Amino acid sequence: MFETCQSPDAATGSSTAAVIVDKDGYAKRWLHSKRAVDTWIAEGLPCLRIGTRRVRIVVAEADEWMKRRFGQQRAPRAKAQSKEAA
Repeated sequence: MFETCQSPDAATGSSTAAVIVDKDGYAKRWLHSKRAVDTWIAEGLPCLRIGTRRVRIVVAEADEWMKRRFGQQRAPRAKAQSKEAA
């Protein structure tokens, strides 16, 4: 499910590890279905297509896309009712 890809950094020569997952792994990361990941890919989620059936997703690139695409979705935490009543 998880793979790492070692690629040397052009500026420093040091290697950086990129975490690469399949659609199922990325779906589990976001607690969604594989079908949701298919929809995101159709909408532009960056992925690597290997042959006709295999898809791999670089987690850092995909997470950045998700952040730009969906932004901050959570509502701020509501204050406890006991504090408001006092």
